[in-house]
Amino acid sequence: MSPGNDSRAWIVAGALGGLALGFMLIPLRSLTSASNLAFVFMAFTIVVAELGGRSAALVTAVVSALTLNFFLTEPYLSLEIDKPGDVAAFVALTACGLIAAAFGKRRVRTAEQVVETRGDLELLARTATSLSSHVPIEQVLDDVRRFFNLGGVVLRRADERLIAAAPSSQASLPAPPTELDPATLVGSDTLVHRLGRAGFRLPDRGGRLRLPGPKPLFLDLWEGSPEGINLDQRRALTVAAIMIAMSNPTSES
Repeated sequence: MSPGNDSRAWIVAGALGGLALGFMLIPLRSLTSASNLAFVFMAFTIVVAELGGRSAALVTAVVSALTLNFFLTEPYLSLEIDKPGDVAAFVALTACGLIAAAFGKRRVRTAEQVVETRGDLELLARTATSLSSHVPIEQVLDDVRRFFNLGGVVLRRADERLIAAAPSSQASLPAPPTELDPATLVGSDTLVHRLGRAGFRLPDRGGRLRLPGPKPLFLDLWEGSPEGINLDQRRALTVAAIMIAMSNPTSES
């Protein structure tokens, strides 16, 4: 299940769960105050926030507060509240639900960052293994291209002779006119940079990364998506490029 589908599933589960809790607690409303019953909804909202993220927690908090008001505070089956203590319970439940939702958003963001970092490390480990196993450099470049969702990757010598391209059709394109800063992968002499949802985008006509190594090389990059590349991915891409350069590829087209 994709993250989007997973979030939607928790939104539905949170809403239905909040309603179900209201029905189950109806027999207890004459035995204890609404403020005590509110703790059950708080616990449920915190669980949903932890497992489902911000959107699911927000929905759960709202449904839980309305359910507490409608089924468990007097007058019953009404959104009016007569007792000051029940008003306090409603407000506290709503506030705690929103706080849980905020922490749920942070947890989801942290989890996404962990997944992205793990993916970057796996790509670097895979690149190192491929280079040490003498996998054709075209396959290594294509793996890097696919991982970072690039439109094309071309490796050239300092004299512009082609070493490898992924895809092969990219070799016929002229070299990008913009040299990239190896620390940020943005144009080193460009004042205005394009920005996507994930981060800075590569220059419109591609960018050229100068690589150190036994023999100077150029790695030409073209973007494949307007989303952009975040800073951690840019660093991982630069490291992968340096690893390729240090492997001293010598094949020529």
